[in-house]
Amino acid sequence: MAEALGLAITPWSPLGGGLLTGKYRQSAEGRLKGFGGRLIHVEQDTALLDTAFAIAQELNAIPVQVAIAWLHYKAARSSTSLIPILGSRTLAQLNDTLLALDITLSDEQAARLDEVSAIALGTPHEQIAGTRPRAQGGEGTHYNTPWSPRA
Repeated sequence: MAEALGLAITPWSPLGGGLLTGKYRQSAEGRLKGFGGRLIHVEQDTALLDTAFAIAQELNAIPVQVAIAWLHYKAARSSTSLIPILGSRTLAQLNDTLLALDITLSDEQAARLDEVSAIALGTPHEQIAGTRPRAQGGEGTHYNTPWSPRA
């Protein structure tokens, strides 16, 4: 929507409220005390964290840097501005975060992050998409409709 309307985007909490540091994965300290020991709300959160940690290991980086590098990757391919709110509390955290500017994600790594973070479109989109092949009398490749992906 922002791109279609030419609006800038200011992603809030791109570092996941501290989840990307890994400190909350084995500890009930800090923010977890105020959230009943739970910051992760859905299974997708865990999958996204696992992917960010895996890519960080591939790049010899930290997950915080992967998150910012991913925003940088997306911004380079966007027609609008992406201006993240970093949320670093200390100079050391800010320095670690800014090192992300030296990291380049591959298209494959960015695609993995995009896939695991994709938001389900829900009803009616998924319902219609699920019945479309049946409504078209089979697999749906016989028809060239405006919403069909084209090769």
